[in-house]
Amino acid sequence: MPRIFFLVLSVMFVAAACSAGAEAPVANGGDVVCAEDFCVGYPDGWEVETGPEYVSFSHPDAPEQALATVAFVNTEGVVTAAGGTWPATTETVVRSLWTLLEQQGVASFERMERVGEGRISAVGSYEGGRLWTLFIPLDSRRAIGVEVRGPNKSWEPHARLFFDQVIVTP
Repeated sequence: MPRIFFLVLSVMFVAAACSAGAEAPVANGGDVVCAEDFCVGYPDGWEVETGPEYVSFSHPDAPEQALATVAFVNTEGVVTAAGGTWPATTETVVRSLWTLLEQQGVASFERMERVGEGRISAVGSYEGGRLWTLFIPLDSRRAIGVEVRGPNKSWEPHARLFFDQVIVTP
């Protein structure tokens, strides 16, 4: 009997740990917002703040944990801040960003993948939640970076919707 109790208790603990934070609502297409040199579509329900070179989002279901940002990134600065040398590949830029986050003790890198047109996405944990990133190279020293945070994996469809709707404008 004690073994069964321990097993049930362990399963409940693991299930609770995996589902921490607000579950994401369904990721339906929403609206489009633009900064000076890019536009991004975002899922329904996200609140938007814009500036000339960035757009940031928060979701009222998890206002401190469900966040997104689209902005320009100085790729050379990211690589050199992480101790790398320039020039570097987009993969190196992505890994350098995650290295910086890991050095600060706030994130843990899991994997990256090429998603077309030179774009690289990556995923990992971030302060007890999840972090999805997308880098879109523009030139040798600049990229558009998209970062989406969520309290758990249920927010991944929201990240994918953000990633699929970034448009660089001339």
